[in-house]
Amino acid sequence: MASTSSLIIHFLLLLLQFVFASFSNAQLPITSSKPAGIIFDLERDPSTLQYMIKINQGTPRADVKLVLDLGGIAPWLRCDKGTHESSSYHPVSCASPQCSLGNKQAVGTSELCNGTANSTCSIYTSNPVTHSVRKGELVSDLMTITSNPDSQATPVASPRRISFGCATAGSMLSGLAKGSKGVAGLGRSSSLSLVPQFAVAGRFSRIFSLELVENSQDNNHGNRIYFGGGPYIYSDWVQMDWWNRGLKYTPLLINPKSREEYFVDLRSISVHNRTVPINKKLLSINKKTGIGGTKIDIRIPYTTLETSIYKAFIKTHTEWAEAWNVKNGIWRDHLVNITRVAPVAPFTACYNASTLPRVLAFSADYFFGPSVSFIFPKNKWNIDLLDLVRVNDGVDCVGFVDGGSKPTTSIVIGARQIAFLEFDISRSRLGFVEPNLPEFD
Repeated sequence: MASTSSLIIHFLLLLLQFVFASFSNAQLPITSSKPAGIIFDLERDPSTLQYMIKINQGTPRADVKLVLDLGGIAPWLRCDKGTHESSSYHPVSCASPQCSLGNKQAVGTSELCNGTANSTCSIYTSNPVTHSVRKGELVSDLMTITSNPDSQATPVASPRRISFGCATAGSMLSGLAKGSKGVAGLGRSSSLSLVPQFAVAGRFSRIFSLELVENSQDNNHGNRIYFGGGPYIYSDWVQMDWWNRGLKYTPLLINPKSREEYFVDLRSISVHNRTVPINKKLLSINKKTGIGGTKIDIRIPYTTLETSIYKAFIKTHTEWAEAWNVKNGIWRDHLVNITRVAPVAPFTACYNASTLPRVLAFSADYFFGPSVSFIFPKNKWNIDLLDLVRVNDGVDCVGFVDGGSKPTTSIVIGARQIAFLEFDISRSRLGFVEPNLPEFD
């Protein structure tokens, strides 16, 4: 028999192994020497479905909501005299480096200064909804920022000075969400977008991430934007534990005519492992015109597909449903036939929600899953369950929309299908994960 002491030692070794394994599997935040990233909550306007970031600007602080624009070259807000008096608000002079950056991003002109270095620098502000462009001033003010609470690194000091455009024309707010005061530009190439400005202020990489969670009870629950990278801690509703998101990556492409936007090299789409037939020319970007390809845009609530792609996509989805019925698949121990119902605009393929076998959507089975996959050259992004939209208590619709026969971009991946994405500008790559949604269990 083993001695008591050896048994105790053996028990302690097992205990240490268990503790080590628990910490390794949980992937809790690890102390890091890199600066902590920052985080903002997002609010979604129920009417326009636009996402807004709420910032604390000025001295004294004032809450300001700005509509997120992934292709915006700079943040800007409506700042008529009397709207908000801030003692830390300063015009940017033509002699400043920020004005030089503004000159590089000018729209159709280099006349951003009035000929003297002491003049206030001008900048062009753009409305992403109406596409109107107006000349305004380049100014700077203090913005209070909050460190990512999941990071154990040294917190980012706040407030920080940020440059933004000052728009005086009231028409610049047309089409923007109610309550917003401007636009938060997150453009990829601009040195004045919020991404590089926060990177310089926080001394971290040019990375931002979006966490978009739809919830029928609270449309703003869990919507966040991170700057500076992870950790991205989330609650796993299956394993009832906390984890750090493990991302897969695919390269970001540059559209020579839309350098601020985020394009990816999408090669095909599959529905429940069935490949959607697509004209490959539509998936490439024309280098002269910038037409074609696939981009990410959260101002679009649902992924839009060029008409021929959309028809093929819906046909493939319908064929899957018909094949399921022929198979007479068993779901929750009883036979279920997927039942098509009248379409609900803007969608064309809708089903009786109670007849959809979503419980096995994560299976690799030919009939079950993954429900929709975006196929890249070296990997694929499964968006299980996010292909459907609950339009009322009894109806689910395929949440993709016809984008027209001659769109500028063939495929625009919209907010509903995103869940969580990381835009790593420094490494020119897009990080993605499969969704972790309890709403469909």
